[in-house]
Amino acid sequence: MTRTHTLTLAALLAATVAQAQHHGHHHCISHEITSRYLAEQGLAMEAPPAVPDVSQLDLRGGTYTVPVVVHVVWNTAAENVSDATVNALIGQLNMDYSMSNPNLSSVRQTFQSVIGNVGFNFCLAQVDPNGNPTTGIVRVQTSATWFNPDTQTNAMKQAPLGSPAWNPSRYLNIWICDITSGATGGLITVGYAYLPQGGVVGSWLDGLVIDYNYGTGAGDRTATHEIGHYFGLYHPFDENGQCVNADGFTDTPTTNSPTFSCSNPNLMKCGVLTQYENFMDYSNCPAMFTQQQAAHMQNVITGIRSSLLTQPQPCSGGSSSGYCTPTAQTGTSDGDYINAVQLGSINNTNSGGTSAPAYTNFSATHSTSLQRGSQYTISIQGGSYQPDHYAAWIDYNQNNTFEANEKLGEFTTSAVFQTQQITFTVPANASLGNTRMRVRGVYHLNSGGLVEPSPTDPCYNYVYGETEDYGIVVTTSTDVAAVEGQDISLFPNPATDRFTVELAAAAEAYLQLIDLQGRVVAEHVVLGGRATIATDGLATGSYVVRVSQQGAENRLRLDVTALR
Repeated sequence: MTRTHTLTLAALLAATVAQAQHHGHHHCISHEITSRYLAEQGLAMEAPPAVPDVSQLDLRGGTYTVPVVVHVVWNTAAENVSDATVNALIGQLNMDYSMSNPNLSSVRQTFQSVIGNVGFNFCLAQVDPNGNPTTGIVRVQTSATWFNPDTQTNAMKQAPLGSPAWNPSRYLNIWICDITSGATGGLITVGYAYLPQGGVVGSWLDGLVIDYNYGTGAGDRTATHEIGHYFGLYHPFDENGQCVNADGFTDTPTTNSPTFSCSNPNLMKCGVLTQYENFMDYSNCPAMFTQQQAAHMQNVITGIRSSLLTQPQPCSGGSSSGYCTPTAQTGTSDGDYINAVQLGSINNTNSGGTSAPAYTNFSATHSTSLQRGSQYTISIQGGSYQPDHYAAWIDYNQNNTFEANEKLGEFTTSAVFQTQQITFTVPANASLGNTRMRVRGVYHLNSGGLVEPSPTDPCYNYVYGETEDYGIVVTTSTDVAAVEGQDISLFPNPATDRFTVELAAAAEAYLQLIDLQGRVVAEHVVLGGRATIATDGLATGSYVVRVSQQGAENRLRLDVTALR
């Protein structure tokens, strides 16, 4: 079975020309508008940032969720871009800011070692500033035929022509509108954002503006570039054509001019190889941030922009779970579904079908326990369409977001009802207790100007496919194992309202009862080598009895059951 999508030659040529025009004439005015804004206050541009400490990147990465509101300010129907276009833009941002963009492999070997994972997750806000549900997309029709970036820099951000910002301290505001159709000359401004200087943070003009046409195309990186400015990055090239360290970082080579083409892999400027793959240059092959750029953006989001992180459930839609809930236009009706998921005690088989919902939350009825540091294999069976992409995540840090470093893996089916496995290891630092696993089976559409995220995104609204969530309990590695029990005995086991512990030595001992989350729920001093301990206040389940005596430690598993 095949799914065919075609584009006319004229459309393909038009898309190619548009991309060439964009990259050949790309001009970013973030530096100019920030400098002008500061000058109006009698201030000057701050010096480029100092080289940041990158040693904490791996520890801190992948944990920052940024709520986004997109204002579509349109005059003609073409400017009123679709929800799918907005979702694709967010999906591209998430790939670029989590080091999971497919073209990352195109970075030349010289710069592979300095690629940085920013660890940001962008999501359309589902709660507005008043606490009401929202899609995170605002549409306002304007009488302006276009906005001149030089003379109407912020007109789209306020009445009467635009859409006022949502609280810029709490949301990243993105305005999509026409900023190019009336432009003349050799350089076209396709997007801009203010640097976080001079009181701009939290003000009504704080945010990103991008062109509806040149800034939102498939694979376009305008938003990625401009949000870099929003989080404090300068261009790596000097605005005045000098060979100086323009952005303050040592892992972005010095260059005295922007690079537009990637045709010369040996291009040298200022005596060094040019890093034209950097998102903050102007090239037609952007693919990376460096480690110092990533560390600086993390410093900004935990510093001057830390209020973005203060919403407890920034993308929850008021749901107590806080997790994004993907939808799908066509869903499972064409055979793109999940037919079985098996992991530990989760055995949800023959659950799929062409009439199944696009999203199901099984977490209350299907769950399993996983131990820190242990290896497991999840088995997923596809549906009656192929090829589809199947992926799974576990929210190890329990922040209601499935980050790139929480992905278990992904595979593509080559036959209908095909079953494949993903083997993974639970991180030793995973948060103990209840959390969520997400499994997705989706088709990646690439047609008609829509290029859906690939690899699979945990929240993107794919046209075809299904999503299922499951319950996970993360435990410690000794929660249910009977170990070192030769000097200790427990009875009855399972216990109902009490149990007795007997020790080989009659000396005084210290006993702890530990639950599945690694918490000490009871402590006792055992005298004379024997004690009876009540369990009627404990929840049904497995516990570890840990006894310390004369410098030695013994542990045994204890099962507690409810009274009949």
